[in-house]
Amino acid sequence: MDWLQALIAGLLQGVTEFLPISSSGHLVIFNALFGEGDSDANLAFTVFLHLATLLSVIIVFSKDVWTLIREFFTASFDILRGKPNFQSPERRFLVMVLIGTIPAVVAGVGIKLLNVDDILENIFVVAVMLIVTAILMFCVDRMRTGRYTEAGAPYRSAWLVGLLQAVAILPGLSRSGSTIFGGLLGGLKKEFAVRYAFILSIPVILGAGLVELLGVVKADEVTINPVGWIVGFLAATISGILAIRLIKILIKNNKFYIFGIYCLCASAIAFLIGFGIIHR
Repeated sequence: MDWLQALIAGLLQGVTEFLPISSSGHLVIFNALFGEGDSDANLAFTVFLHLATLLSVIIVFSKDVWTLIREFFTASFDILRGKPNFQSPERRFLVMVLIGTIPAVVAGVGIKLLNVDDILENIFVVAVMLIVTAILMFCVDRMRTGRYTEAGAPYRSAWLVGLLQAVAILPGLSRSGSTIFGGLLGGLKKEFAVRYAFILSIPVILGAGLVELLGVVKADEVTINPVGWIVGFLAATISGILAIRLIKILIKNNKFYIFGIYCLCASAIAFLIGFGIIHR
């Protein structure tokens, strides 16, 4: 992979990982049109780009990340002392992140145990789920902002967001779009719904990266192009940061319908590929 290919791959990863248009759906469409190429090299590079998108979230929400890390250790210490206290907004936010992560972990383990990976590569599943994503995006613009932040959000809202994040393991169903929609449906304020959705992506991206890393370790020797990998990493990090900031702007101005229109177009392409009208 040369530096230009790495640049394009990095840009696509950063943009599709965070904009509500489904990175997994785009990967299935891309593979259907162009093939997978060197799968071992692609897998290793994908892991590397996942680290870049993880860094994007950490940079944009650095204050929240460090607060949650601090609260995790202080809360653990309080529990060991027999004096658990989860009343502060920071502690409640920590609990919401933990709750919201559970369904995704269960779903990920379930997919592996049931050996239904083929579903995650089915072009027709992608096409249908992109339509679902489009509907959710049209709904987001019409939903009123809630009244909850981390200070008083009910834990049932965290379960709702977590369940939608788990369902978003299906290719074509946007993780960021589903969790933002779930947050608004659960009564969260728009700003907090976006913040919670992206903070919740950290353990998911990290977990997916670790699973993919196991595949890299098991693979044969992988050829690495240092320049290309660095270019791809920087492209994914920067485009990821810009994508997150764009979402924060668009949700305030009720412009998520843009993503809905895009997903409908992508769904049409997926259907055309599935029926063999568009092919390699």
